[in-house]
Amino acid sequence: MSNALNVITPEWDCPDNVIAYTSTRAGGVSIGDFSGLNVGAHVGDDLLFVKTNRHQLPHNEKITWLEQVHGNKVVSLPSVDTTADAAVSSNRNFYCAIMTADCVPILLCDKDGTQVGAVHAGWKGLENNIIANAIRAFKCEPNNIMAWIGPAISQRCYEVDTNVASRFSAFDNVVQPSADQGKFLLNLPAIAQQQLQNANVFSVTNSGLCTYSRQDLFYSHRFATHQNKRSTGRIVSVIGLS
Repeated sequence: MSNALNVITPEWDCPDNVIAYTSTRAGGVSIGDFSGLNVGAHVGDDLLFVKTNRHQLPHNEKITWLEQVHGNKVVSLPSVDTTADAAVSSNRNFYCAIMTADCVPILLCDKDGTQVGAVHAGWKGLENNIIANAIRAFKCEPNNIMAWIGPAISQRCYEVDTNVASRFSAFDNVVQPSADQGKFLLNLPAIAQQQLQNANVFSVTNSGLCTYSRQDLFYSHRFATHQNKRSTGRIVSVIGLS
């Protein structure tokens, strides 16, 4: 893991021509509840600050910003339609990017270094097969794809109700009872990893980084809610071909 240029670089054995990173909140010009390198233009931050922050990102001129809606649609870049929660690209001029603040960011590439993808997976996306849809958008067999699971809220920090927990009962060891009666702790990164493996993507690296517990590095929607804040910033996970 590297923090050069205020970004985290995945520790995975990807092809040399694959560029991948996740931003942190370190640096940047945003202030107040968005203090740091907020790249979310939809959260209430000053748009001039957001633009300035985005321009600091490596390869910012190649990034395609999606309008994420917690759905399961995948777009292939370049695309006029950017309302989606995953993108794939085989064009070195168009980088895939996913904004998160607790949801699971997943970066994908084929082992030949010809295709890349990025997936935004909250519990709704995980339930509605956003990962499987993104894998199907690749022009190769799933076992030729590798994945990196980026910073997301960890199980110990993600309490949900019975309704949400019950949706993932088919997965192994991803739901634990909470100390709060009638509540459960849900492991979103583990669900993502199992879904990847169920889709025959076996080269999976999990960053193990928690957005909630690392406020020095990341934004967390759940943490902001617990602090009675109206909103918070977003980090971005980016992947492209050089």
